[in-house]
Amino acid sequence: MDALKYVWRPATITDVDAIIALTAKNFAQEVADLFVPDPWAGARNLTTAIVNQYYQPMTELISVAEDHANQIHAWTWAQANHVTPWSDEKLVMVRMGHVDMTLSGRDRVRLVQDMIALWEGFAQFAGNHIVCSTTMREDQAGFMRIHESAGYHVRGSYAYKKL
Repeated sequence: MDALKYVWRPATITDVDAIIALTAKNFAQEVADLFVPDPWAGARNLTTAIVNQYYQPMTELISVAEDHANQIHAWTWAQANHVTPWSDEKLVMVRMGHVDMTLSGRDRVRLVQDMIALWEGFAQFAGNHIVCSTTMREDQAGFMRIHESAGYHVRGSYAYKKL
């Protein structure tokens, strides 16, 4: 089977419904025992972030990977200028990195590697020197190994990289 052919681009308001649908299809079961997934809240928060990305480009990154038929197969969301309780050093906090779980393992890994490159480029653009990526998935080992191979320091479900 051929590898997925796709391009990354900034998300727009017209992508919100497809992003929410992809997330509901592949992620809702991961949070269902803790949260009641609310597509309206997700759409509202995502729409606000996309508007921020447009008007304040050094604050939000929302990107989608789509194929030649304009089908979204992955998306990511990161915010700049977060701080930890122990330092005032600014960092990019990844809010979501999501891929279509029906894709091949090879395609999913490649999409996550692309996301990491997007986060790091955004962090440099925003003047932040650390990227923090987290996960709440039950099966997180593979996701964290991808981070380690990209030079991240993994601490439980958190991965940090100083650029």
